[in-house]
Amino acid sequence: MIKRSLSHIRKMLNASIDENFKDVDINGISIDSRTIDKDNLYIPIVGEKFDGRIFIKECEEKGASAFIIDKSYSIPSNIKIPYVIVEDTKKALQLLAKEYIKEVNPKTIAITGSNGKTTTKDLMYSVIKKKYKVKKTMGNLNNEIGLPKTILTLDDDDEVAILEMGTEDFGEISLLTDIAKPDIAIITNIGDSHLLKLKTREGIAKAKLEIIEGLKKDGIFLYNGDDETLKKQVPLKHISHKVITFGQDSTNDIQIKEIETSITGNRFSIGIDSFKVPLLGNHQLYNGAVAVIVARLLDIDDDIIKEGLTDVKVTGNRNELVECVGFDILNDAYKSNPQSLEQAIKTLELFQGYKRKIAVLGDMLDLGNNEKELHYRIGQKLNPSKIDYVVLIGELSKEIYKGAIEKFPKSRIYHFKNKDDLIDAIKYIITKSTLVLVKGSRAMHMEEIIEGIKDLKVI
Repeated sequence: MIKRSLSHIRKMLNASIDENFKDVDINGISIDSRTIDKDNLYIPIVGEKFDGRIFIKECEEKGASAFIIDKSYSIPSNIKIPYVIVEDTKKALQLLAKEYIKEVNPKTIAITGSNGKTTTKDLMYSVIKKKYKVKKTMGNLNNEIGLPKTILTLDDDDEVAILEMGTEDFGEISLLTDIAKPDIAIITNIGDSHLLKLKTREGIAKAKLEIIEGLKKDGIFLYNGDDETLKKQVPLKHISHKVITFGQDSTNDIQIKEIETSITGNRFSIGIDSFKVPLLGNHQLYNGAVAVIVARLLDIDDDIIKEGLTDVKVTGNRNELVECVGFDILNDAYKSNPQSLEQAIKTLELFQGYKRKIAVLGDMLDLGNNEKELHYRIGQKLNPSKIDYVVLIGELSKEIYKGAIEKFPKSRIYHFKNKDDLIDAIKYIITKSTLVLVKGSRAMHMEEIIEGIKDLKVI
């Protein structure tokens, strides 16, 4: 994590401090008074619903060594620890990260995309750590606050940084890539997510392509050449960097060849060597391929890559098989959009040896004007010969019901208004040797359903 004197912090931010405190050292930063550690630099963020400045005294009492403050704020007289004066604390957080990553100077990998970016990040980390000292975005800290926080956790001797970049609107990735200045920029794919502000897939692609703006002059742009939207949008941009496409189509610079997809994972080849990703769903071929390509760019041998892929630990609530007493749960509760949901359903159908399969689905949010139509189409694609029951929750999922009822008998499809009723009902349809898929957008908190059923014993 960042360890600097206040004098050095002042120079990084082009800010002001009391000269009496210039030799005070800080050890890490925090924007949250609840998690502040001794000797942290506290950076209070002012948002629409909160004002972190009111917790400065609390942070002092918990051992913070200093804080950053905007010059318009009147500091209470009972606060004794030193401070750095800036124009805006959020912009100061971002500038501090921008300057710090220059000083650490790791090989920086930036990744974005509608689906797969977190799993791809986890796969890259699992491989790269076999050779280099590396850090990655933790959890989903991929926005204008989360990315600077991640950068400021780097140690001075870190060699690689893997940074996830998310977006809901134009200009957001432009800001993030300007902070990070990546050596390698990656777009996994374009899907129907965040359509509320970005409107169309073309809009999503344009927002994701902002990642190139911060790419170093000798940097590499890597993207999914099988993605129809990217195939149309990338040629419209003037890109002076080296570009590498990947995918299963033979027109790509790097071709992925599927060898085997099963419940134990996916085996594929790139060139003459084959690799295995022990994750569920054939979309993991692409995620694994990116990890291989990037690792090779970092001069990591294929034998080490294979070992790293095998050891992967993915971020929670993503395509995780949870073994319960008499039944299993396919936990994919973290997020949902049409493409990722279709992949999850394919994965559910792939599993053999279960006597019953249940899809528990919540709303897919932020899909814009066509949200009802997109839900309806998902319902139409559900196959009653491969899925025994469909259990739905949320206002938009009523449209999934309308689509599914065209094929499903009413006795095998249910819609609920609240989770408690859903949990009570599903306990009666889970029998021995049942597999339950649980998936919905983050704001639907589908993990609460998993918590409600995982301790059920079916004998």
